[in-house]
Amino acid sequence: MRMDIELLARRTGSEILETHISWVLMGEFVYKVKKPVRFSFLDFSSLDRRKHFCQEEVRLNSRLCPEVYLGVVGIGEDSDFCPIESASEYAVKMVRLDEGKKMSNLLKADKISASDIEALAGMIADFHLKAEPAPAYNSAEQIAAQVADLGGFRGSIEKASGLGKWVDRLLSKSALFIRRNRELIERRRKGYVRDCHGDLHSHNIFFQDGIKIIDCIEFSRDFRCLDVASDLAFLAMDLDYSGREDLSELLVRTYIARTGDKELESLLLFYKCYRANVRAKIAAIEWAQKPSDGARERIDRYVLLAESYSKRLS
Repeated sequence: MRMDIELLARRTGSEILETHISWVLMGEFVYKVKKPVRFSFLDFSSLDRRKHFCQEEVRLNSRLCPEVYLGVVGIGEDSDFCPIESASEYAVKMVRLDEGKKMSNLLKADKISASDIEALAGMIADFHLKAEPAPAYNSAEQIAAQVADLGGFRGSIEKASGLGKWVDRLLSKSALFIRRNRELIERRRKGYVRDCHGDLHSHNIFFQDGIKIIDCIEFSRDFRCLDVASDLAFLAMDLDYSGREDLSELLVRTYIARTGDKELESLLLFYKCYRANVRAKIAAIEWAQKPSDGARERIDRYVLLAESYSKRLS
């Protein structure tokens, strides 16, 4: 598979970017090819599943930016594009956005303004208000299992950075919070649990011809159908991670003013902790696949950020 991807990249004049679950070919267009991998939270192990989730990626992301997602294309045995019917692999074809307009890069350059955050918060609020209700999801038991999943990567985190005991502490505090706030979590399932984005952070947001929010979770309704507070908390945590607590607070304040959902503040710290937990897990997967100083640094920072949130949970 790796050699086929490299051949396709050469034939299309593309650069290959690799994540823990995809190969992304960056050329005139962007082509995302799903890796044949299986994790506790994701299964791309069969060709049929990869085709299905390519189609789901296009469908779901069309809710926020249909002009970016151009469709699913087939890849033939000779590593050229071909009709879907005769494909041996599949890719999502996308418009290539300007990396200089990516929110994470704009944050590093100190080019995100308060008005940008207010516009983004309004867009997210409107998306959540229109999103399909999903009350069958986001139970206290489901959330507890998702949080606890970080424990499966404790060994990699300990080996990479020696923070295994920190993981134990934040998981224990998170579990206690869920038990103490079970009634609130369950009550919000009717009305506030919706088919959201699921991966709402600054690497997936572009300020280009308006605001483009890409790359929602397509591979699992369990991780996409959640309390809107959890979706918002991901971006709020990411702004904290970038050292912009001021913008994080403005994001939440503006969102609440648009939606009237003041109750989410009772869950925000917990969901920020969980989202930092998720990013630590992703960094641990990347480190296990290819150890690097960058992955280890991200593990350190996300685990410590999650710990800082967990200390304030009640």
